[in-house]
Amino acid sequence: MAATRTQSSRIHPSGTSARRATAPEARGERFDRGPDRVRVTAPLRCVLECDPTDPVIRLLGVLDRRNVAEVRDALLRCLADRAAPVAVDVSALRDVEPTALLRLAEAAAEVADWPAGGFVCCAPAPGTERRWAATGVTVLPDRRLATALLAGAPSATALGLDLEPVAGAARAARELLAQASLRWNIPQLIEPAALALTEMVNNVVLHAGTAMSVRVGFRDGCLRLSVRDGSAARPAPARPVPPTALGGRGMLLVGSVVRRWGCSPLGDGKLVWAVLEPADHPREGF
Repeated sequence: MAATRTQSSRIHPSGTSARRATAPEARGERFDRGPDRVRVTAPLRCVLECDPTDPVIRLLGVLDRRNVAEVRDALLRCLADRAAPVAVDVSALRDVEPTALLRLAEAAAEVADWPAGGFVCCAPAPGTERRWAATGVTVLPDRRLATALLAGAPSATALGLDLEPVAGAARAARELLAQASLRWNIPQLIEPAALALTEMVNNVVLHAGTAMSVRVGFRDGCLRLSVRDGSAARPAPARPVPPTALGGRGMLLVGSVVRRWGCSPLGDGKLVWAVLEPADHPREGF
């Protein structure tokens, strides 16, 4: 039976991004609604505002060791839905604990290999500049400087695609790679990337069984892939399987063609990412 591309598959234009199947957009609502307020509980002391049409995410309230894990998870979910790097406005944070800042900085390391890149913090409250600098996270003095910096970043926008877990999903993902090859002139990476992305998508189809968001980006000279789904189950690590086995080679194949790959838990699922470097796949004749 010929594979067919589902109607829910769509490529996101510059500046927009995929959302989870439970998001309002996945139920047919418009994408240009007001800001989302992601409330962090236990106790309710911090609020994260994430508007998909705004390149700035805001953190408001008290950030301490009691809520930083939930703030970090909420920030990762917002970043997973973005097609480009963002600024995180921290001017409205108060009573920030140094240990909480270090935990929040883990989010910057977590997203370093994601297709859309990471984030910069901006507008720290007076007297907290040294605390932020100690985290290693880029912190800019004001919001305007942050947005100007991000607007001028090369290859700032990743290509995105929403897919259902059906036959033909991997083929649609490979079509996205073909567009990436034309945009970034990386023909030598398309074949290994297609192999890796096919296995990543098929893992969702066969095991997670949820809607997924595929993203492809080219940043710092590397092709970066990600597939986000609604299952918390982590992909099996790359390991040898018996020659007679009918399956189980998915992430083994991925590991054989990429420089590195990983899995980021997101609370409402996970994001599996992979990085390919041109030096590992030189063009013929070079």
